[in-house]
Amino acid sequence: MSYKINISLEKKESGYSASCPEITDKEFEGDSLDIIFAELKKAIQFELQTQEKKASKKVNQPIWEVAQSLIQDMTEDELNLLPTNGAEQHDHYIYGTPQEE
Repeated sequence: MSYKINISLEKKESGYSASCPEITDKEFEGDSLDIIFAELKKAIQFELQTQEKKASKKVNQPIWEVAQSLIQDMTEDELNLLPTNGAEQHDHYIYGTPQEE
């Protein structure tokens, strides 16, 4: 996987300052760029580990919990638009074949 993130780097009188809003609200400060990059690397690694844990947790959920999480924010009108004959008409919904009567 590859990700693109924005890092804002600024030279100050006392050293350097950096921020990465996609990863953390924290601002990194240090005397050298090496210190800044080391801190950014730690923050990015922590974020990637957190995302991996979230992804693996979702995979281990039963299918009905996944389905329930997908529809939990839907209104009653939106739910009524969903097909109710998916088990009988699975070829239609999966492959686009004409519906059977």
